[in-house]
Amino acid sequence: MIEKQRRCRCGAIYHRTEAMAPSREIDSFECTACGVTLENWDTAWVPTYRLIAEPAIGITEPAIKPEEQADTGAQTGDRNAIVPDRS
Repeated sequence: MIEKQRRCRCGAIYHRTEAMAPSREIDSFECTACGVTLENWDTAWVPTYRLIAEPAIGITEPAIKPEEQADTGAQTGDRNAIVPDRS
């Protein structure tokens, strides 16, 4: 088994191990913090990643911006939705 660490450009650090699989595998691994593909493989030596350190600085762009969440709730008739003031 081969072990090492990999760092994503967002700052997340992963412990990476590599072991022989019974057959060739085609797959990839994406960073759980930012979604960037860290590795693609097509081999019998298959890596496994485990997050050991999250990015020090949060991701700047959330998948859904808070104002979009509020708009969505208002459009669906949710009375508890927070509607941004656009005056």
